[in-house]
Amino acid sequence: MRFFFVLFLITTANILSAQVISGLYSGTLTNDSTKKEQRYELALSEYRGKITGYSYTTFVRNDSLFYGVKSVKANRKNGQLVVEDDKMIVNNFPESPAKGVHQTNFIQLTNEDTLRTANGTWKTNRTKIYYALSGGVEMKLDNDSTHSALIGQLKELNIISQPKYADAEVKTKAKENKVKTEIEKPKKEIAKNKPAENKQANIPVTKNDVVSIPYTQRKIKSLQTIELSTDSLQLSFYDNGVIDGDSISVYVNGENIISNNRLTATATKKTIKLPDVETIEIILVAENLGTIPPNTGLLIVKDGDKTYQVNFSADLQTNAAIIFKRKR
Repeated sequence: MRFFFVLFLITTANILSAQVISGLYSGTLTNDSTKKEQRYELALSEYRGKITGYSYTTFVRNDSLFYGVKSVKANRKNGQLVVEDDKMIVNNFPESPAKGVHQTNFIQLTNEDTLRTANGTWKTNRTKIYYALSGGVEMKLDNDSTHSALIGQLKELNIISQPKYADAEVKTKAKENKVKTEIEKPKKEIAKNKPAENKQANIPVTKNDVVSIPYTQRKIKSLQTIELSTDSLQLSFYDNGVIDGDSISVYVNGENIISNNRLTATATKKTIKLPDVETIEIILVAENLGTIPPNTGLLIVKDGDKTYQVNFSADLQTNAAIIFKRKR
């Protein structure tokens, strides 16, 4: 699909000498009034001067994660990228979205060939019922789409398909499947010529299951390092995209605190007292890949008055890790 092609095959060449903005951006929106942050993702595609894309916004209320996916349109104007809501695609909001309210982002363009930081402001329009709101937006170009909740939603909606060139893992799997198909061809041809009573001839060829290895032998992907301010943490785990059956186990410095827990839009919460050591490592282990690989989720960490949000992804060969260090 055109959107998919431009989004994942970003070139370094300029389009009519303009900065390349096609790509996936992730970060936060900050509300000027409430000072609260929301997770925000933006996928943009430019084709023949027309910029379109999708946005993904989340918020947590009463320990439940709510999300909305919108289509957007954008244009360059006075050194800014102006991104406007087009229409709501899907959401799980507890109440219907406000009618007639649209968000507009004003992202400052830079002198780089490719837009790598998408920072600026946002505002909503005022209606007869609702006041206008405003705030700041901070995002970075994200070259790893595997943990993206937005990309997961777009796959589920069949707006984009499994990327062919998104990352090395997908390439490898594609090659493996191609080789397997070539190996199976002779078997299938022989099966066609076998007598009808041979029921095995009608069994479809299926792909091999992804090999799972013990979590202690998996690679570790460190996502973030956080400086601690208290002796305990409250951890809240959510499935941050499509609820597709992802299950995880969680280890703190090797000790299992959550075992084979299914992620949903409702928080799995755990309060832990931290060991008296300088470094604490929280390992997130994928127990399966759900229906949309890899295993993805959102971890919200409360450390006293501070709150951190970490999007994570893991698979059957790689664990996700968050490192906490004590102040000294």
